[in-house]
Amino acid sequence: MRSKLPDNVTSQIDDLVSRVRLAKDDKESAEIARQFAGDLQERINSERLEAASRLAAWLAHRINNPLGAISGNAQLLARRLERDITDPISLEAYLRYTDAIRNQIERCASITNELLDFTRPVEPDIQLVDLFQIVEEAADLAGYGMSGKVEVIIPEDFIQEIRTDRELLVRALFELIRNAHLAIQEDGTVTVGLSMPAQDRICISVSDTGQGIPEDILPRVFEPFFSTREKAKGLGLTRSLYLMQELGGSVEIAETGEDGTTVLLHLPVGGPAL
Repeated sequence: MRSKLPDNVTSQIDDLVSRVRLAKDDKESAEIARQFAGDLQERINSERLEAASRLAAWLAHRINNPLGAISGNAQLLARRLERDITDPISLEAYLRYTDAIRNQIERCASITNELLDFTRPVEPDIQLVDLFQIVEEAADLAGYGMSGKVEVIIPEDFIQEIRTDRELLVRALFELIRNAHLAIQEDGTVTVGLSMPAQDRICISVSDTGQGIPEDILPRVFEPFFSTREKAKGLGLTRSLYLMQELGGSVEIAETGEDGTTVLLHLPVGGPAL
């Protein structure tokens, strides 16, 4: 038995069918379907992001309380050991255990703090900013300590100033460039380029020379907490998508294959619509 679609999704599909019927030819029909698929995927990503934010906030608050108790007890235990054990060699051995406990507590705390940061609502501070400086700063931050090189390509006479939130755009672009760095080898390259597909929109492309994204993984790359890398939290691309939505923009995987992956970041020149 088929599950019933939500009314708003049903109305969207009905609208799609009507638009396809009115299309002049197959090319226009294909373009309408492509736009619909993109809009639907963006909506799915947004709903997943909202659900993940609620889950992350709940987990972070539930975990922080026992972490605080463990941390406090570890400190008390260390003081008790220093008071009661007179043999320095034995004391040093026991204190290594308490230090290890506290190090892991700090690691867990950093994860919960990142989860809370992920769930906090942002209020963009829209100002006239230098786009070139933002791109250079994000590239420098993302490339620190990473292998490979970053090339920034800025066309001549390209618009330099746009209205957006400088900090949020740096963070969103940082996540994309960092993710591209993780995909390349030591002799690989990450290329950041600028283009202007329309007078009111700019496009920032981030390309890498990695091995591409497997076809079965591609639909999940923006899914919260999903990652194929060990120890990764799976929030980088999700965070970038969220920040871009707050800035009135979007993020998409333009192409991927054996020669690498290109991610496009679209942004309005005049800032997000009110």
